[in-house]
Amino acid sequence: MSSKLIAVIGPTGSGKSTSIKSLDPKETYIINIARKELPFKGSNLMYNVENKNYAEIDEALQVVKYLQSISEKAPHIKNVVLEDSNYIMGFNMVKKATETGFTKFSIMAKDMVTLLTEARKLRSDLKIFYFSHPEEIMDDGAIVSYKMKTAGKLLDNQIVLEGLFTIALYTHVDEDNEGNATYEFVTNRWKKYPAKSPQGMFPEIRIPNDLKVVTDYIDEYYS
Repeated sequence: MSSKLIAVIGPTGSGKSTSIKSLDPKETYIINIARKELPFKGSNLMYNVENKNYAEIDEALQVVKYLQSISEKAPHIKNVVLEDSNYIMGFNMVKKATETGFTKFSIMAKDMVTLLTEARKLRSDLKIFYFSHPEEIMDDGAIVSYKMKTAGKLLDNQIVLEGLFTIALYTHVDEDNEGNATYEFVTNRWKKYPAKSPQGMFPEIRIPNDLKVVTDYIDEYYS
């Protein structure tokens, strides 16, 4: 059985990064693509280079090497979070901004496919969370659905990221009349969210925005 690859998709401020805080830092490794601070108290003490559970990398093939090393040499690590993963493509686009032609898009697509396909070949008890921003799909001026954000339509023509994931969770935020927010994950298609997961893995369409809850359901499903 291969490792588990889970997409977590949502806009900034919808609770993706905060959902990490309930994971055990002794079993979790964070690869921070955008190099921004994690938004929960004590995160810098829980995750850092000295604890050997944190790295800042923004190149797809370098991320692959880290994932393979974690799989082979760190059996205590059960969860890897690729924080702000869509910036792998965004930063690469900036680096290649002066290049002309379509070759750069083919190379970027190849690197992303390599990252995700190699990530699926790792230890069976390893769960890899790919955090991404969403992109709106519009029809006649209205939002009809969402998709995982890439570096643009020319890249979309070569790669459909969603097809490489078995599980894709979308963030959902509800607010009551007093402005109190409830943060959740959507586990299967609901309203405009094209979320997906294996049948029977999660008990509800909407579950708490908590990666520990998610990992427990995944472990129970595959046990």
